[in-house]
Amino acid sequence: MLASSLIAENLKQIFPDIRVDFFCYKPALSVLENNPFIDRIIDFNQKDLKKISVLNYYANMIREERYDIVIDPYAKLQSRFITLKSGASRRISYDKPFFKYIYTDRVEKEKFSTSRANCTAIDNRVSLVLPLNPKKMRLKLDMKIYLTDEEKAEGRKILEEGGLDFNRKTLMIGIMGSSEEKSWPIDYMSKLIAHIHKYYDFNILFNYTPDQKEVVDKIMAVQPSSEKIYTHIIGKSVREFLKILYHCDAFIGNEGGAVNMSKGFDLPTFSIYSPHKFPVDWGCYEDNFKHMSVHLQDLDKKLINTHTDKQLLRKTPKIYRKLNYDYVRSETDKFLQNNFGEVDLPENLIPELPKISALLITYNEERNIQKFLDEAWYADEIIIVDSESTDRTAEIAKKHPKVRFIVRKFDNFTDQKNFAIEQARNEWATFFDADERIPKALIYEMIDEVKKDEADAFFVYRRFYFMNKYIKHSGWQNDKVIRLFKKSKNRYGSGRLVHELIDSQGKTKFLRNKLDHYSYFSVEEYDRKLTQYSMLRAKELYIKKLKPNVFHFWIKPWYRFMHHYVLRLGILDGGEGYIISKLHAHSVFKRYLFLSKMWENEKENKKRKKK
Repeated sequence: MLASSLIAENLKQIFPDIRVDFFCYKPALSVLENNPFIDRIIDFNQKDLKKISVLNYYANMIREERYDIVIDPYAKLQSRFITLKSGASRRISYDKPFFKYIYTDRVEKEKFSTSRANCTAIDNRVSLVLPLNPKKMRLKLDMKIYLTDEEKAEGRKILEEGGLDFNRKTLMIGIMGSSEEKSWPIDYMSKLIAHIHKYYDFNILFNYTPDQKEVVDKIMAVQPSSEKIYTHIIGKSVREFLKILYHCDAFIGNEGGAVNMSKGFDLPTFSIYSPHKFPVDWGCYEDNFKHMSVHLQDLDKKLINTHTDKQLLRKTPKIYRKLNYDYVRSETDKFLQNNFGEVDLPENLIPELPKISALLITYNEERNIQKFLDEAWYADEIIIVDSESTDRTAEIAKKHPKVRFIVRKFDNFTDQKNFAIEQARNEWATFFDADERIPKALIYEMIDEVKKDEADAFFVYRRFYFMNKYIKHSGWQNDKVIRLFKKSKNRYGSGRLVHELIDSQGKTKFLRNKLDHYSYFSVEEYDRKLTQYSMLRAKELYIKKLKPNVFHFWIKPWYRFMHHYVLRLGILDGGEGYIISKLHAHSVFKRYLFLSKMWENEKENKKRKKK
């Protein structure tokens, strides 16, 4: 509901005089109270709405209001019935099968976040106002909870009466999820609380309900001291909890409603995700600094990828233990020290990272550069060789303390990358592209392999995403590249100006975890990149003295299309598979067009010299 309240805020931004009513179930009232963008809240009991008579009652009530617009972010059977019966001239929801013709405007749901909100939960809800935003005003993405001054004072009074020491920062800890089975193991949580209690000077409050008191007693039984832990301070209602939360300085705990309420107050948050829930959906504003999270996929992405969400939910009590205490504790230390300053921890609690240089070449990568920098935390140094970017790439990169930013005029990919390797101070290096996303599980696997030192270069399989869709076929299913290597035994091979490959002089191995390659967000962007590759490939062929003929202009493009679309099963990737196959075929045609032009230019130059 908190994420959905952004719909109201954006409607008011687009239409300042609009009246916005919010239809929601009773427990959500607490997070919507005092919201200045909502004129009226119509509340209902969720269980009662399953009764046909009650559902029909509310549907008739809404019809009588004669709304101009009905927006349905729930998109389930009950809300569809209410929307259909409303009679509104504009009915907006997601483009789902079977019931989509109930709506006048349908919006495609995003599978991957493309906004600064960094989660699909917000992106998809806010996207429902896009049909009403012809002027393309920048949409609001920051969730907010609104307390009155009186409520803030009431929260302060509760803490004062509870004996809280206001000379210390206050940390709220969500000790459980919706149930003990869906919570990070209690023995792990108990150890984490003891660690925070020992090494950090915080007041510690617990977020729990009265029926979870037994779990609180289990946690407290293993604490060396109850000093600074105020288990008796607890909100008797959601609104009272919010009054207390407002005065806290950060939230740590199981992912859920309390995390998002904390974000509604702009508090730093650290979320521990249940295996069947994912940061891509609910990791709103996560930046690996102010908002961080941990998930089992950080350590074992293969296990997560080979189970359905239902299987993960069913096995949660067992596999949640694989999200081990040491990992979560070390990430919690990062979070706390990011936001509240460093503390002295024993050496055995500080993981030692091997010396690795993270290399990158760039040209106008302002869309991707910050994400790359965030994911390069494992590196001792970050070397960026830039090809004279004209956007904010340099500005963003130079703010990072580990970055050495070098500008070099671009000649070709091979030379540019080999130049970057020469700049590395360390023997071990990584060379990712800016549009690749490095899962934590892959980072930890690389760190382990560097420590073991059993090979000289490592291949990584890539998952290719085109316009945010995972492309399983179309020639990309076996895509692999060397991304981790020793500087002394690896260089990009000469003779290739594009699709450059590392020529390794040592032992190679494959990493288990895959890399995500978010390469192109539009057909035009992909076409531009393929055109650039065509020009560079034409230069290679020109150097080799190849002259194009009918075979190159017609047979090779046709074969390239059939290769991607039929032989490599691009047909199974739907419309995107067809587009990819067609663009690759066209790029082959353009390659020989460029090559032909080069030979024509050479011929003209020779004529001019004779004259």
